Amino acid sequence: MPGLLAAAVSWGLFWGAWSALLPGIKAELSLTDQQLGLSLFAIPVAAVPAMLLTGPLAHRLAQYTLPVVTALFGVSVLLVGLARSQAAFVGALLLLGASSGGVEVGLNATLGAQEARDGRRLFNKVHAATPLAMVVAAPAAGLARYLGASPQAVLTAVAVLVGLSAVLAIDGRGWEEPPPVADRRRRMTGLLLALGAVGAVALLMENSVEQWGAIHLVQQLGAGPLLASFGPAAYMAGLSAGRMLAQWQGARLSDGTLVSVGGAVGGAGLAVGAAAWNVPWAVAGYVVAGCGLAPVVPTLLSAVGRSVEPGRRARTISAVTTVSYAGFLASPPLVGTLAGAVGLSTALAAVALGGVLVAAGGRLLGRLPAGPTGGDV
Repeated sequence: MPGLLAAAVSWGLFWGAWSALLPGIKAELSLTDQQLGLSLFAIPVAAVPAMLLTGPLAHRLAQYTLPVVTALFGVSVLLVGLARSQAAFVGALLLLGASSGGVEVGLNATLGAQEARDGRRLFNKVHAATPLAMVVAAPAAGLARYLGASPQAVLTAVAVLVGLSAVLAIDGRGWEEPPPVADRRRRMTGLLLALGAVGAVALLMENSVEQWGAIHLVQQLGAGPLLASFGPAAYMAGLSAGRMLAQWQGARLSDGTLVSVGGAVGGAGLAVGAAAWNVPWAVAGYVVAGCGLAPVVPTLLSAVGRSVEPGRRARTISAVTTVSYAGFLASPPLVGTLAGAVGLSTALAAVALGGVLVAAGGRLLGRLPAGPTGGDV
């Protein structure tokens, strides 16, 4: 468990600090807005195939998957800080995207294996650590930059922490993965893809707040930069709190109910944020959205991991994680396109309707083979 938490925290520390470091990196490399945008596109381009490949890799490396991909992630973070040209920057970002996607899948595959091995629910507890780390890292990186630290210095410090987490993630107990059973896989493929689509809708909603929440507060409600930063931060805090609550009290609800309630509450919170007439109401809506959406994807992945044969668990979790990630990738351009057509408030309100789909999709979990419910066992 400490190694899983360390990996989740270090991953969140980097992505929390990343946005605060980008202006300095852009200036150091003398990149235009267009050059920076094209360079950053290397991250998702590398992440998606890496996520698909990490499943089969995890089947072979088992408990060593997470330490390996986390170590590669640490190296990539260091290389990003060392880049001194756009070409080197893009190359480092390709490795960053691939290793980051590998960490996401490797962490989920390891969580699924350890849940099955130890008979405890871990997904919500471990996933709660990432947004909490992001909330801390963003202002910490900003403060470090204000005090004169270079992006390279901050990234080097983060790389060291990631490397330490890779060491902590080493688990000598093993996964005990027997051979897969072929027939059951064919029967479950459609259901697993549908559950991945539910996860995609949830991540689309999540990323809409992360990417557009602050912009909404500035453009629609007249908030200043400092006040606007409370929007995404409040959402992340809600996300972490919601996952800790789901871990603590999740045993009272079935997986399907937890996902359905989370989708409904998350959609309602996002709708309140989109329709708010002042900043406090908008921030309150974002907190509710975070609390509601918090357990959706971790609960989906946990249920999927418990429903398949151990020999296929890593690859199945990899596939569902990758399908879900499509929603995360689609969110910025989708919301941006809608905002250009109907305004940002209306676009966010439209995204909030995804909560209805997530709530309905929770019923699909009842079709999975039964497993233990909820929180700590």
